[in-house]
Amino acid sequence: MKTKNSDIAVKIFLVVVGVILVGLLVAWSTGVFKDKRNDLNDGTERINKALSSMAEFDLLAYDGAAITGSLLLELIENKPEDVEILYVTLKESTRPTPLPYPISPSPTPKRDEERYINPYGIFKGEVKRNENNVIEEIIFIQQK
Repeated sequence: MKTKNSDIAVKIFLVVVGVILVGLLVAWSTGVFKDKRNDLNDGTERINKALSSMAEFDLLAYDGAAITGSLLLELIENKPEDVEILYVTLKESTRPTPLPYPISPSPTPKRDEERYINPYGIFKGEVKRNENNVIEEIIFIQQK
């Protein structure tokens, strides 16, 4: 009879140890899962930031750069596909106020009209962002 009682005590002890080990294993795997999920979210956020900066890279090339009027005309006519709405504002030394220029209409070839862009002129670009840090407008100031 002593043997049967000692077998039961050993079995109970093994069951308790098994339950504790399973609980520890579940707690550890849950912690690892949460850490990996956080790492995955961080990685996804980094990828999204990299993609958005790559999308803006073409437009940032105009910030502080001097381009010719012919390149400005190409920018207006061949708007980047990822930009839905973009306004190009022209400022000239002869005009006191800037001329807002939506990128979608074509410029006019007539010199005496407001929307004329001199293809041989030099324009300095300036990128403007909105409160969400998204590029909203590019201002080109005619230098010559």
